[in-house]
Amino acid sequence: MTSIYAQEVSVINNKGTILNIRNNTVTTANTSNSNPVENDIWFDTSSSPTTIKIYNGTSWEKLSPTATKGSVFFAGATGIPTEDNTQLFWDSTNNRLGIGTSSPTNKFHVTGAMRTEGILNSDGTIGRPSYRFKNDTDTGMYSPVADEISFSVGGIEALNIDEISNNTTVTIKQTLKLDGHILDENNSTGTYGQILSATNTGTIWIDPSAVNTDTQKINIYTLNADGKNLEISLENDGETTKQTDLSALKITGDVSGTLALATVERIQNIDVSNISPTDGQTLVYDNTSSQYIPKKTFIPTVSERYPNAIQTIAESSNFTTINFQSQNFTPNSSDYTNTSDGITVLKAGRYKITYRITSEAINNVRVGGEFQLTKNTISVNNTRAYSYQTSSLVNKSTVTMVKILDLIVNDKIGVEGRVYESDRGTPDSLSILPEGTMLTIEKIN
Repeated sequence: MTSIYAQEVSVINNKGTILNIRNNTVTTANTSNSNPVENDIWFDTSSSPTTIKIYNGTSWEKLSPTATKGSVFFAGATGIPTEDNTQLFWDSTNNRLGIGTSSPTNKFHVTGAMRTEGILNSDGTIGRPSYRFKNDTDTGMYSPVADEISFSVGGIEALNIDEISNNTTVTIKQTLKLDGHILDENNSTGTYGQILSATNTGTIWIDPSAVNTDTQKINIYTLNADGKNLEISLENDGETTKQTDLSALKITGDVSGTLALATVERIQNIDVSNISPTDGQTLVYDNTSSQYIPKKTFIPTVSERYPNAIQTIAESSNFTTINFQSQNFTPNSSDYTNTSDGITVLKAGRYKITYRITSEAINNVRVGGEFQLTKNTISVNNTRAYSYQTSSLVNKSTVTMVKILDLIVNDKIGVEGRVYESDRGTPDSLSILPEGTMLTIEKIN
């Protein structure tokens, strides 16, 4: 224990002896001075930090108060600094102030009722309203703009209150459900079957019969031949038929615009393109754009050729081109080009090709003929046909072949033939007869 004296004076007693008088000791120890006098000071080192105490003549009082971490001091009933963490607490770790709680969960946390003269709050947003709830932060009240209040529920605006020029408008943004009554301007809830009717000052409940007592029905309604004027007459009213112009009548749905100027927007709820059509186009469904678009409808085209003279083909290992010099009609020049050795297509697509060959044996022998299609002078697979003549009595034969081909622009289609065998020792021939021979090309896609 270390003690020092705050005051020390020398005096002479009645015996003439010099004495030292000491007062107000200052002690630094973990225990107090055993014989303190009023105003003695004690630096109490029994706890950390050291507490400064003063002796009031009866007990030691703290001069440097200490408290639990987070305590906020206030003057107690005796005027001495004191603490009450259950009612006033500062969370220095999270920088939060609690009133009525020692474990605040927000910047300012009050447990219990709170009264204020006013709060200047932020505007907030629809998804994070200024006034919201602890476990439902996207539900509450906020201000979208000046002079406007909105209520959001689950991040969706449900109700809006707007003020413009001293007029307040309440807008229900979502479904309005009424479990109670509606009061009119007379504070009346109305009676069964009544309806709300507007007045100059508000609304009132009235009987339906007060709206219109006329039970007449429309007796005549005829649309004039001009397609826009509707004639209307009430039954037994003694008045002449009235006519009204409907050309400005707005229409909605699959057709939009007015009666006089309508636009087809949809067909069976499928959109119609706004692309302007050209000559020959029709409206067809386009799977890529999922709408109806103007497009030219496919029109089949055809070209047919036949020989104008007998042609002879010889027995050989090589094929001879069969000539088709004539035609009964001239095809469109943008579709086909016809020459004696075949037909050239001018548009890509799928074509149905048919050739028919009628041949005749020249000599009284058995003769076998072989024929095939060519594309650009190259034989086409699976297009060969065979003829057979037995004698001068049965000396004619006809073969027909049909083939579907996908062709590109300027593909030329022709027919070739040859005699592949005869029963004479020398090579024989066949005659190609014009009456039964032809080549036809038809565009089918």
